[in-house]
Amino acid sequence: MKRNYNQPFITILIVIIFSLNGTIVNPNTFSQELTKGIEANGGSLVLLEEYTATWCQVCAEIEPDVKELALIHNERVALIALHPADGVDEIGNYASSKRISALFNGSVTSTPTFLLDGKIASKGAPLMSQLNTKILQSQSKKSNFTEIYFSVKRVNESLNFKIEMDSNYDGIVNIMILENKVTSNNYIGDLEKFDNVLKEMISMNLSNNEMITGTSDWAFEINNSIEKILINATYKISGDMNLDNLGFLASHEIIEGDEISVKGAVKIIQGIENANDSSYFLLIFAIILILGVFASLGSLSNNKLNEENE
Repeated sequence: MKRNYNQPFITILIVIIFSLNGTIVNPNTFSQELTKGIEANGGSLVLLEEYTATWCQVCAEIEPDVKELALIHNERVALIALHPADGVDEIGNYASSKRISALFNGSVTSTPTFLLDGKIASKGAPLMSQLNTKILQSQSKKSNFTEIYFSVKRVNESLNFKIEMDSNYDGIVNIMILENKVTSNNYIGDLEKFDNVLKEMISMNLSNNEMITGTSDWAFEINNSIEKILINATYKISGDMNLDNLGFLASHEIIEGDEISVKGAVKIIQGIENANDSSYFLLIFAIILILGVFASLGSLSNNKLNEENE
């Protein structure tokens, strides 16, 4: 039986090609870009969601390390802070409370708790090395993901979103609006700015085209064709949302038993692209390319031996 030595190489290469997801916009030009419209393509983004609280001392102590870890994975991870609407945490809101309830199936959990692609990765303060390993493991499982086109544009006092996916999917599609530099009291009562806060969210059921989660500020339409699912959603800007400090995320999820399983995600955020990412991937690409060449040479050698034996 003839073995295909190039198959592992091709598979890994495909994963790497699709591992860069979303669009990272320079904060200095974000407002202008938002009025023109910002697009993103991808799907293999890993969602790193942290159930946290302004009153949580442990959360505050590990926050710099969590942010640094998310920055290391930059284009491949989206960090989302979920604050409880408990009457104590001023940042807690409807969107976060609904997301927390869905992720934990209505049960009570402790802060901090970290989830990767909808599944609990750690309760309590994790070692960053262990959390990093779990992120890498989640990334390695992204060979079969939902490819998503995602765009957002500000039109007057509304945010207009567009999502395109293949037509053979069911489950749930989410649009999340994140906000940075949200001011509130921390655990000792001092004012502090919190980042990656889930501010608004809409969840739509692809099976019956109904809204699962969302306020009256949202409107949407789902069109199914033979080839594509097209979703147009509009959010009417309200409240104290700071339009200069926003980020956006789209995800495709399904419910497996009592758990959410994220099948695809893509983001549009503010930030500076991590220069190390390019060199990191070039290094990985070079290593895999070399391995692929050796695998090909091995395949040729084996073919030659087989011919000689015949």
